Amino acid sequence: MLILPAVPNNLQSLWFARHSQIEYIVAKPYGTMTMENETRENLQKRPDIISVLMCDEDEATRQLVEGYLKQSNGLNFNLQASTDSKQIAMLLETAPPDVVILALNLEGKSMLEWLDEISAKNVAPTIILAADGDELIAVEAMKRGAADYIPKSTLSRTGLTESLVQARNRWSHSKAVEEERVELERMAMFDSLTDLMSRRALMEQLEIEIIRSGRYGHPLSVLMVDIDLFKRFNDTYGHLVGDEVIKGVTKSLKQNIRRSDFAGRYGGEEFVLMLPETTLEQALLLAEKLRMFVSKMEVNVEGKTLREVTVSIGVAQFREDDTLNSLLDRADKGLYLAKGTGRNRVAHIS
Repeated sequence: MLILPAVPNNLQSLWFARHSQIEYIVAKPYGTMTMENETRENLQKRPDIISVLMCDEDEATRQLVEGYLKQSNGLNFNLQASTDSKQIAMLLETAPPDVVILALNLEGKSMLEWLDEISAKNVAPTIILAADGDELIAVEAMKRGAADYIPKSTLSRTGLTESLVQARNRWSHSKAVEEERVELERMAMFDSLTDLMSRRALMEQLEIEIIRSGRYGHPLSVLMVDIDLFKRFNDTYGHLVGDEVIKGVTKSLKQNIRRSDFAGRYGGEEFVLMLPETTLEQALLLAEKLRMFVSKMEVNVEGKTLREVTVSIGVAQFREDDTLNSLLDRADKGLYLAKGTGRNRVAHIS
């Protein structure tokens, strides 16, 4: 029987409600996992298949496990057994199971070697089947990341099935948490509307580029781009059209910069482009190209075609005594000069 750590009932209930597709599992602190009749009936209406890869040279144990899994009322297991290292590697690569059952020794490798190899692939949790006298090795396996271990002498249908379900659920939860963490990091790095770099990520990268340019004396230029009269689009057509204008300008920026350049949404309708290895003259040429490209752009949304989108652009090149703020301030002043002299222009401050 699988013994659970002490976890408050409310937290376990919340976790299973949000993350488990197997609703008949009820976790109890300081106790065991049990299956309730009512939720068993629910499962039979919505079966859940758990794929299991068993790696054990002992034919009697494999048959015992297969029999237990077939007898699991309401649970659907898809068991595949293999003792061939190449086949196991192929299955883990091409058709990862939900859970791996691993015996202590297989094909001349120690259980810990096998566990390390499976864990390195990071595709499924591993349950150890430990023979009598191998408990210390099994404990070491748990320290190395095994999801659970079951002594062969105490192997039972209930204990096995509950261990498999618990391992799969914990793994699924862990993957969901990791995916959420990655998504949160991505959201922090990229603007959700434009998929350009966020302002924070942009500033961090610009700091790096400034240090690099200052150290090696390489040119670095910055463009500050602002959509002209943007408020008019929102007030006249609504914010959804305003968003489409921003997306259209974003597309124009992406199409006209190099892979080595960085583009980010600085705020609202304002963008900043970082151009490593780019002199002021080269940056002015690119800015003018961008300005003309946007001025010919059409935004089609809800049957409307907008052709009056333009941008003003301020340009600045990194100087030896520049800081992040001074470089951006000079680009910003160039932007305001462009707007003050009629908009739809490119300008810089010497």
